[in-house]
Amino acid sequence: MLKLNLARNCLKYIIRAYGIKEIFIPYYSCETIWQAIRQENCKIHFYHIDKNMLPVCDFPPNSFVLYINYFGLCRKNCINLAAKYPNLIVDNTHDFHCEPIGLASFNSLRKFFKAQNGAYLFCEKILDETFEEDDLSLPSVYMNEDYDLFVKNELRLNKETQIKTISPLVASQMKNIDFAGDKNIRRILYKKYSKVLGKHNLLRLDFESNFAPYCYPFMCEDEEFLNILSKGGFTLLRLWDKNTESNFQNVIAFPLYDYSYAQGIIDYVKQYF
Repeated sequence: MLKLNLARNCLKYIIRAYGIKEIFIPYYSCETIWQAIRQENCKIHFYHIDKNMLPVCDFPPNSFVLYINYFGLCRKNCINLAAKYPNLIVDNTHDFHCEPIGLASFNSLRKFFKAQNGAYLFCEKILDETFEEDDLSLPSVYMNEDYDLFVKNELRLNKETQIKTISPLVASQMKNIDFAGDKNIRRILYKKYSKVLGKHNLLRLDFESNFAPYCYPFMCEDEEFLNILSKGGFTLLRLWDKNTESNFQNVIAFPLYDYSYAQGIIDYVKQYF
């Protein structure tokens, strides 16, 4: 396992390590991933996904394919695709606790924990390069705590285009994380959201007891409900909602990282349903 500064830079490392010139990636993905790939002079072929978050097309057998473990609920998809495509690369930024799958995989610390950045890369090929240590210092904050600062941090991270090893500060923080506790809270909150919102959710993704997802993904076409949510004073994330090629622009990522904040959302939503 390699500890680097950002998930997007883990992908850059993989591209260099395997000499990837072309790669298939889903339209429903973050533009920072597109930028990272292009910065490595690698050609992108986009593909669409269906309601089960699976590619709608087949790929040439030895193609390099990036697949996202969406919301931390698509491990079975990852396993099945890895069995079919030996050069599958798994983006586990939504599933920190997932075991390595495919040719290579990577996750994200800041999407799960109160860390400024950091990512773990699982890759058998090691580059004969030396990377400088990350010395970035940002105030770690959850989106619901200070949205303006959260956005400011995101914009700053967008400038971190160089592959670096994880900062000592973040590495030290990770030693104090209660990983078992994090898994448990995420599972409890996911079930609570599902109990209230499940029958109204247009996304039908299986949840298994060993999952510890990034969020509870919710998609609906009820504009009245969406307006009520916005009036509740909660800071809610819509993943890649500006992606016009995707059919998932209305997905709301209900948070699982803060028990009291999530419980407040759940109690508020109960009043509507």
